[in-house]
Amino acid sequence: MDSQARIVIVGGGIMGVALAYHLAEENETNVMLIEKGELTSGSTWHAAGQCPSLVGNYNLAKIHDYGNRLYPTLEEKTGQYVSWHASGGIRIARQQADLDWFHYMRGIADNVGFRMEIIDPVKIKELNPFYDIEGVIAGAWTMDDGHADPSGLTNAMARGATEMGVKIVRHNRVLDINRLPSGEWEVDTEQGKVTCEIVVNAAGSFARQVARMVGADLPICNMEHHYIVTGAIQEFVDRDEEFPVMRDPYASAYIRQEQKSGLIGIYESTGLTEAWGPDGLPPWSSDSELFPDDLDRLMPWLERAMNCMPPMLEAGIKRIVNGAIPHSADGPPLLGPVAGIENFWLCCGSSFGIA
Repeated sequence: MDSQARIVIVGGGIMGVALAYHLAEENETNVMLIEKGELTSGSTWHAAGQCPSLVGNYNLAKIHDYGNRLYPTLEEKTGQYVSWHASGGIRIARQQADLDWFHYMRGIADNVGFRMEIIDPVKIKELNPFYDIEGVIAGAWTMDDGHADPSGLTNAMARGATEMGVKIVRHNRVLDINRLPSGEWEVDTEQGKVTCEIVVNAAGSFARQVARMVGADLPICNMEHHYIVTGAIQEFVDRDEEFPVMRDPYASAYIRQEQKSGLIGIYESTGLTEAWGPDGLPPWSSDSELFPDDLDRLMPWLERAMNCMPPMLEAGIKRIVNGAIPHSADGPPLLGPVAGIENFWLCCGSSFGIA
């Protein structure tokens, strides 16, 4: 392992690897990314891979739109399979407040440049003939949405970054970070020390622990998030075209096709569980970790979601994934320099899909 770099990125999930890739594209290749396990082995590997456009924050919407334009090109650029599905997405409105928000979002869409159309229930049924539109007043159809394999995306950008000169060091935990008299950082790792000008904390679920190494405390909590995958559904088997990713506040869920099965992710509004409680800090030994499922907690929302997509009711549950997702205090990711700590940057706290 080299002992010097201009920029050290701590964390090899999609946030850290994407940063390394884009720094290299901007001709900043004196970069070392350090990952304590394998790439994606924190929260990225188990993510459901959603790529939504419809987020109520202008700058975040620009990031999501950029991702949705980049991801379909990565396979050709890098030779790495990413499993991009250009399915589009529909968010459901069941009350006037939802529809009002759609009109607000149309302004963001027009400014950012992603395609969005407010559609009636008849059009929703045309795009997804399996969806129960009872009680639905409108939908926001975002044609550029999709979903992808998070590990494939990460490894594609890792391949691209290394081909451009970035160094990626796996299986090497950062033990401490200290300021040198020169003003540079000394990053102490299991494989030795690295001196650098800039440190970027892209440590995902471990971001709070990494920040504490330099005396910072981050407003991030790691929350358990479930999604389920059903058995094969004949209606999906018989259909060539994939239906849009559905998002319905009534079920507090996203619902999509996963090959010829269904996938439902739940954001329950009661009984939320912080991962690695009570302090919410994962042990350093945590690697590709999942938690026991709790279907009883999910059942009110899961039943609603399945009733929205009746073909899923009889398909049975083939797989349940319950993993930790880091959330910032106000929703958007933590991006940028830390006040009062020169040359220590954040790229963490992302919970809005794979953007």
